[in-house]
Amino acid sequence: MSKANFWKNWDATLKYPYLFLLVLSAAALLLGAYYYIAGNTAAYAWDKITDLQVVSVPVHEVTRLLQPFTLYADGYLLLEQYDVGPLEVKTWPAAVFLGILAVCIAFYSAAISTMRQIPYFAGVLLLMLFLASFNIDQLQILGAESGQTTLLMLIILLAGLSYAFQAFWKHVSFGLRVVAMLLTLLVAGIAIFAESGFSPSVTALHLVNYSSLATLVVAIVFIIWVSYENVNALLWINTQGATPERRFSMWQFILIAGLYLLNLLLLYLRKIGYIQADMVFVNAYFLLLLSVVAGFWGMRQREAFYGKHFPFRPTGAVLYLVFATVAFLSIGYAFVTSSDSITVLYQDMIIYTHLVYGALFFLYLLMNFGRLIKERKAVYKVVYEPQVFTLFSFFLMSTVILAILIIRSQYSVYFNAQAGYYSYVGDIYQASGNTVLAKRFYEESDVYDLNNVKANYSLATIYRSESQRNNEILHLKGAASKRPNPKLYVRMANLYDQKQYFFEKLYVLHEGIDKFPESAELYNNMALLYMQTSVTDSVEYYFNLAEKFSSNKEAIQSNRLAFYTRQGMLEPARNLLAEARNADYNPLRSNVAVLRQLLGEKAGTTRTSDYFAPDTLEAVEEFTLFYNETLSSLNDGDTTRLKAVDRYLNSPGNEIFHEDLLYSKALIHHYNGRPKEARNIVENLALSVSGRSGYYYNALAVWMLEEENYKAAAHYFGLAKDHGYKQAYLSHGYALALANEPRQAINALQEVGFTEIASAQEVAGQMAEVLQEDFDTIVKTAPDDDKVRYLQTYLPMLSVKQVDALINAISEKELRRIALINRIDYLMNKHQWKSANKAIKETAPQLQPEGELRSRLNLQQLRLWNNTQNYDVLLDRMDNLHFTTHDRKYKLYFKASIAAAKGRDREAAEKYRQAVKLLLYDEEVVKRAAAYFAEKEPDEMTAYEILLAGITYNPFSAELQKAYALESLNKGLNSYAEQALATLQDLLAEEEYTTFIKEFEQHREAVQQKLDNWQL
Repeated sequence: MSKANFWKNWDATLKYPYLFLLVLSAAALLLGAYYYIAGNTAAYAWDKITDLQVVSVPVHEVTRLLQPFTLYADGYLLLEQYDVGPLEVKTWPAAVFLGILAVCIAFYSAAISTMRQIPYFAGVLLLMLFLASFNIDQLQILGAESGQTTLLMLIILLAGLSYAFQAFWKHVSFGLRVVAMLLTLLVAGIAIFAESGFSPSVTALHLVNYSSLATLVVAIVFIIWVSYENVNALLWINTQGATPERRFSMWQFILIAGLYLLNLLLLYLRKIGYIQADMVFVNAYFLLLLSVVAGFWGMRQREAFYGKHFPFRPTGAVLYLVFATVAFLSIGYAFVTSSDSITVLYQDMIIYTHLVYGALFFLYLLMNFGRLIKERKAVYKVVYEPQVFTLFSFFLMSTVILAILIIRSQYSVYFNAQAGYYSYVGDIYQASGNTVLAKRFYEESDVYDLNNVKANYSLATIYRSESQRNNEILHLKGAASKRPNPKLYVRMANLYDQKQYFFEKLYVLHEGIDKFPESAELYNNMALLYMQTSVTDSVEYYFNLAEKFSSNKEAIQSNRLAFYTRQGMLEPARNLLAEARNADYNPLRSNVAVLRQLLGEKAGTTRTSDYFAPDTLEAVEEFTLFYNETLSSLNDGDTTRLKAVDRYLNSPGNEIFHEDLLYSKALIHHYNGRPKEARNIVENLALSVSGRSGYYYNALAVWMLEEENYKAAAHYFGLAKDHGYKQAYLSHGYALALANEPRQAINALQEVGFTEIASAQEVAGQMAEVLQEDFDTIVKTAPDDDKVRYLQTYLPMLSVKQVDALINAISEKELRRIALINRIDYLMNKHQWKSANKAIKETAPQLQPEGELRSRLNLQQLRLWNNTQNYDVLLDRMDNLHFTTHDRKYKLYFKASIAAAKGRDREAAEKYRQAVKLLLYDEEVVKRAAAYFAEKEPDEMTAYEILLAGITYNPFSAELQKAYALESLNKGLNSYAEQALATLQDLLAEEEYTTFIKEFEQHREAVQQKLDNWQL
């Protein structure tokens, strides 16, 4: 055979157009190969059904009365079930096909213009028939639904120009002829698309799909054209040596050609069902590719056969590439559209033609050149110069035998061609939105090739859009019975999505697994199905198989991790957590964040600690990952996520996530120093989300517990109870006890019995017994933990001796430490500064150097120095003491107090404002800040606004209500002062309220006197 670059010596006007067509042909081949490998993914791809599993994750825990109170939020576990998307009629492959096809038509028209007269007219006739297959006039270009005007005009343009080159302008170079044809087609194409009654995409689909039978014929002709070239190539391999000694013998040629033909025979026998064994066969399309490559150079040899009609250069060379390109396009288009009828047709034709033509060509070689091969002559040079068995006889006999094979197959080639054609036409109407006609053509396709996948899945897609579940199942079953693939079984199983169809779904998945034992998608869905049962071993078994065969192991790990988390299987969950340390798959990262939060682990330096905040939330897994990671970073002091939350809240399409985004925003505010904003958001949620009001009131109550505003906590726990939140019953009783209202606490604890929660009833009963005991019994016989609870509940009502007696009766070391801290609180509230200082010194050596108790002790020490105006020591020691993150915020308040004492008014005002913003829940901070501004800025409303914010945040603080009432009088807001006075009547004991009334009236008289003096 000649060298690969046989066009090297061609002139530029011929070589470059030919190379361009060669590149185009290679591109068509690569596209076809890609979609052959991709399978049916292009038409109907894998999809996933995301199932959100709500799991309560702990956000923060606070211990009061030795009882832990945990704030929970809804974390989201993601379970992903594989599904298959609806069949999409993509129009871009048709546009690519049409563009390359137009170039091929231009090259073909130019090539036939170089032929002699008789073959030229045969070529023009083929061109006219090919153009007629486009059904151009159905595009309503001239406003008519029928007629051939547009087709005739196109034929006249192309055929007339071609004839002009053939008959009159013979001197025009081939390159210019191609350019002229391309320009003609370009102008015609622009006119057709501009005047078409359909969109450009549908127009391209119309032209390609209606011409599919014509391109199929071209492809089959080309397959026949090259069907014996592999045998010819084997002859070249055997006889191309420079000397006889370097050539192979007859028997070697017979052996290698016989093995090739035997493989084809096995393929044929397997096709017709004579062979059922699972053997390894050479792929039919690979054989075609070898034939095309061999025929690429073999075309030059054939010039001896067709040279009297047209030359190899350029006609034969160009025609070969034109037919090859159209064949590649047609085959690739069948795969990109998942037209299984057409792909099966091509596979059958490759096997039939290569077997028949190859075998007879082998016989042709032996009969004509057997002696020469035996003598090791260079037979490949004279292969088209037969002496006994002519080429005509070879082609005639081969064609007759091919026809016999087709007839023996009950005309399956014809029926498959018709089925593919009707499914293509159905695609046109599906793309244009005419599902009625689309359904009709798909049904017609199903008639010609019963249960073919393309038509039946297309019908299933239509019925899916119409919510006709039974019809969809019917067509999926039909397709699976004809040409099964895992996607059909996955989609069919997913249609049995209700509990009563459990066994039907199980059966379908088992059937799919039996036929496709390496389908990770089927195994994954089977594992998820078994998750609905208590058979955890089966879940683990199928997840193992899914992960074994999956190309996306992180997707399976994500589901597995969700399963472990739901089942509380901590050991395997921790092992999988270690494996997923550097995961990039968002659902897996989301599930990891939930598990870490449940385990109380920090993300550390793992991949899951990366900040995830996309510009938009386009998928559920993006929301859950952002939300779950937000919950796990609440105590890190990072508020940068607020910008992302606000962006998502303001983005349309995120309404489904709106509630969770608002709650996450409130959590960020609360745990990062903006309690007022957090409380406002959650209160609004409690008022607007009626079904979850109790949940949000409970969250507010836990926040109040954290901030030691126990009356407010009791109020919100009561609201949570009223809205049906059962977990709030026990908490309500404890909050009342912490608010030093033991009688009401006992009543609330007795109501816990209504919840029917056994564990809560037991705890409530024990706590109620403790609160009902007398002091002496508690001291003498109660366990240490009950002594601490009693002490904390009755603390303001006890004397110093009673407090000391209780503390001395506690022997357990940690509980005694807690009681010692309570004694300091008691003395501080009584303003017994010397005794408090002594108690601090006695307690300090008994505490750990770090921890919550040490932080509380240090905070009380700072309060003591501040209240006794020991500012130098306060400033000197403040930064050297241990504080928790929560207590560290108080440094700002103490610095404001120091600045005020030192006369640095500007610094004091700034720090007081910052302290109030962070510590709005602390009545001492609010009172001190208000008092400062009332003194320094008496004519401004700053003090009033601070107190108003304080009572708005904590309306149950009697001290703040008192200060607000007096400040309202200062600002002349008497009605507001009266409202505060009315509120105080419910907050204070009668004696204490009477005492304040006297102070209130005196203050009112003083303000009025000052006003009268100013007016004078």
